[in-house]
This record gives sequence, C-alpha cells and structure tokens, in this order.
Amino acid sequence: MNIKIGAKIKSLRTRDGVTQEKLASALGVTAQAVSKWESENGYPDLEYLTPIANFFNVTLDELFDHDLVEKQRKIDEYCAKYDELFRNWSPSEERVELMRQALAEFPANENLLYRLAMALWYQWDGKRFHCYGDHEKTRAVHGWEEPVKIMEDILAVSVNDEIRSECTRTLATIYASIGEKEKAIELAGHYPESKNTILCIAFRYNYYDEYIMYSQKLIIDGLYNLTYQLPRRADDRKTKIAAVEKLIDLYKFIFRGDYGFYNTYLFSLYDEYAELLTEDDQIDKAFEMLENAFEYAKAFDVYLERLRKEGKAGYSSPFTNKITDESESVYATKNVPGFLNCILKDKTEIYYKKMSGDPRYDDLVSRVEKEIAEKQ
Repeated sequence: MNIKIGAKIKSLRTRDGVTQEKLASALGVTAQAVSKWESENGYPDLEYLTPIANFFNVTLDELFDHDLVEKQRKIDEYCAKYDELFRNWSPSEERVELMRQALAEFPANENLLYRLAMALWYQWDGKRFHCYGDHEKTRAVHGWEEPVKIMEDILAVSVNDEIRSECTRTLATIYASIGEKEKAIELAGHYPESKNTILCIAFRYNYYDEYIMYSQKLIIDGLYNLTYQLPRRADDRKTKIAAVEKLIDLYKFIFRGDYGFYNTYLFSLYDEYAELLTEDDQIDKAFEMLENAFEYAKAFDVYLERLRKEGKAGYSSPFTNKITDESESVYATKNVPGFLNCILKDKTEIYYKKMSGDPRYDDLVSRVEKEIAEKQ
C-alpha cells in the first residue's frame, strides 16, 4: 500500500471542499475511518479504492501518486541532465549510469527508457568501431541486444512521434550494421525521408544493390516531381515550352528508350507541349507533338498489358536497371482511351476548339479510335 495515500485523500478532499463526514457517507464508512486514513494510522481496504477514485473523479494511478507534478519534475530533471551530458560529449557510460538510476526510481518511463537505449547504443557503437563494415564481427560485439530490445518495445506502444522517429532511425542503423538487411530497410521505410535514410544505411553498411536501387528511385522521384511542377511554375508560355522540352530530354537521357511505366509521363508531357503550342498558334508543330503523345500512350498501354500478364517488369537503362514494377502495386488505366475521350473529343479542350475540322485532326481521331477497337 502506498503510505502516502492518506495525504492524497486529504489533498483531494480539500481541493473539492468535501468534509470527512461527506466522504465517509458516500463510501459507507465512519468519519473516524477517513480521519485515520488521512493521519496515516490506517489504510482503506482494497474494496474502497475504486469508489474513492470515482468520488474524486481521478484515476487509481493518481490516487496512489500523491504528487504527479513532483514526479514529472524529477523525470524532467533526469532528462535535462542526460541531455546536458550528451551535448558536452560526456562518456556514454556516465549517461547509462544516470538513466539506470532514473529508471530505478521511475520504472518504465518512456522518456527515460529512450535515453537509456540511446546511451547504450552509443556505448556499443564505440566498441564495434574496429570491425566497421564486417557484419558478422559487428554482431559478435556484445552490447547491441539491450538497446534493440528497449527500442522495439518503445515502438510497439509509443505514440510520441519524436521518440518513435529517433528509435526507428537508430534501430534501422543497428539492424543494418549487424547484417539484418531486410529488417533495416523495412524499418527505415517507416522513417520520415525514408528513401534518404535507406540510401544512407545502404551506403554506410555496404549494401551495394540497395544503394543503387534507392539512388535510382530518388532520381526518378525527382524527375516525376519536376514533370508536374516545373512547367506550371514558369511565368510565361515561352518558358513553359522550354521547360517541357528539357524534361522530355531528361526522360530520354535517363531511360534510354526503355520507358516502361514512364511512357505515361512522356505522353502527358507531349500532350502539354502540344497544348502550349496550340495556344501559341503553332498548329503544325502541335500536330507533331500530338502524334508523339499518341505513340507514348500506345507504348504505355502495351507495357501495362505486359505487366499485368507477367506480374513484374524491369528496365534496361544504367540509370534505372535496379527498378522493378510489380503489377499489384501499379494502379493505372490505359492511356489511349483517355487520350481520345478526355482530350481529343472533349469540346472544352483547346485542340477541339482550334483543330476540329482540320483533316489531320480528323485523321488522328480516326486512328486513335481504330487503335482502341483493335485492342478490345
């Protein structure tokens, strides 16, 4: 029994302006019994604990902790002292000792456990420096097991984003260094800026294939973002046209003709290029770009069919050859039907307004319709 429970009852009673008699009446005991509890000459039976907590609208934890503010103040002091030691590059052993002392007083506190885990990791990281890059030798260095267990337990229950983020990053690093590649990469995928985190881990711990693959993914992600942002941020039509032209050149340089899923982005770029040219009354060149858009739309639909049939497909360019598309993760529809119905035959589109009636336009619509009919 917490010997301070009487003081807590008295504190709550005083807070709420409740007399000993009123509390006693609510609990079905005598006022003398309440007085005994408050003077620490006796303790309430277990059957009264929940009714007491309910009467004062507090939890049982609060009932048994006479000063939550004081408890938090002490925990904060421990954390501040740890953080100061860390900033001053104090030995990790000193930080470990401090946190073990703190946890002996406040077991299972998340902020203290997190700091203990980090101090233990730093302590182990210093020991294994001589076998850097050798996963087996690193794993054999004693000391990684405890911080791993603590951080795994924290991630299982914590809702603190900052602590979760740091535990995720550190745990992924430990996994990588001891040769648990799959665990490291899977966990790093949950970290903010996950691709950069995985890239750093793969480079640092000699996972060459993963390093190349995620480097390529960063290149492609950057190209994708530029595709949808760069032309739209340009101030005038001339600059927008130049931006689209450079993006098309970038796709050609990176993919070297094997565009796969990214045919759809080239289709979009050529469509945008044609639209800009049409607005500028460069109709002949706009037709040329629409023809290109049609070709890439067809190429995308062929690739999509292949992907759905084979389940997986890769790329051949040296900048993309580690990237794989898998059918279950690709949510896309064919481009050619959209090209026809949402672009060419849409009466609100600039093409329809400026090109309809031109034999070249009617011919293009006819060929797109024929392509769709043949594929059905």
